[in-house]
Amino acid sequence: MSSRPRAERLLDAVRALGPLVEAERASLDRDRALSPPLVDALVDAGLFRLWTPRRLGGAELDPVSGLRVIAAVAALDGSVGWNVMVASAHGFLAGRLPARPAREVFGDRRAVVAGQLEPGGRAEAVRGGGYRVSGTWRFASGCRHATWLLAHCVVAERARGRAPARPATRLVFVPAERARIHDTWRVSGLRGTGSHDYSLERVPVPAAYAVDVYADEPTRPERLYAVPVIPFVTAAVGAVPVGIARGALEDLARLARTRRRGGRPLAEDPAVQRGIARAEIHARSAESLLLQAVDDMWRTVTRGKPPTLEQRAQVRMGCVNAGVAAAAAVDVVWELAGSGAVFEAAGLERRFRDVHVATQHVALAPRTLEVAGRVLLGLDPQGIF
Repeated sequence: MSSRPRAERLLDAVRALGPLVEAERASLDRDRALSPPLVDALVDAGLFRLWTPRRLGGAELDPVSGLRVIAAVAALDGSVGWNVMVASAHGFLAGRLPARPAREVFGDRRAVVAGQLEPGGRAEAVRGGGYRVSGTWRFASGCRHATWLLAHCVVAERARGRAPARPATRLVFVPAERARIHDTWRVSGLRGTGSHDYSLERVPVPAAYAVDVYADEPTRPERLYAVPVIPFVTAAVGAVPVGIARGALEDLARLARTRRRGGRPLAEDPAVQRGIARAEIHARSAESLLLQAVDDMWRTVTRGKPPTLEQRAQVRMGCVNAGVAAAAAVDVVWELAGSGAVFEAAGLERRFRDVHVATQHVALAPRTLEVAGRVLLGLDPQGIF
């Protein structure tokens, strides 16, 4: 069954959120978190559950539809879009948990999972099964309103012969109250994501609440959850700068209709006309290459086949281009707007800060193109992507 009608309803909900996001905007920077009214509105609209299974109350959108919704939220505000992206991408992980833990973690309509996918902590295997987890992780976007936290850990086991090429890892799910949040998120952009550090100290985790994300072994029959985790999550990250760029172009169009330069409306300045067309090219490149790559991968998965290395490489390139091209679009807009861009009322200074913080995420980092380039050259990628 197509998820398009569900996606359209969600896009309608995003448009309806515009006035509330505007009203709560100041609190995002001040409190470095989503305000309670915004959290409630996002929960009520189902925007934290774009890829959560329908049987658990989620929308279970197809990948491209979910990316479009995330971009639409990010066009309203980068921090709000980032929080929606993180919660929804983590909701996709319900497809890697056994049925009972999945219901406990994601069954509540207010469920939000925050945390880090980069391995960092230590999971000590305990007798009888399960793990004891300790460590500190960074960038727990949405941790202030999260109900569960996840943490990617290296498994500490006794050496048994030759060490494996890649250490065993487990992504563990723990109730949010078991973690300590460290107030570290004092940054230039995306302040409202509340991406603080967090730590766990010898927290017991049953084996059923720990998954190997690199194994890509779905526990659900729905085709969506057969998409590999790493390209899926990185693609979700790419949707945020796409939305920020689109929002910046909309801001400039409004400014150009009201601001005058040299005695005439900004919109009638040929330099502005050329510039906004150039920014539009960048924004469309950011969006189209990402969505095309994800759609191609999704079509393969819907046919019951695993994505090829070439398709994974295309998603990686689409993610990096999404960040680079979106930032280029915002930079052009920033220059065109001139001194008007620096005022908070214009909205552009926030877009500028947010997009350049977003592009620091590893999923969008140009250095990760090396692994895609190896695939294009017919070499072993020597990495997980």
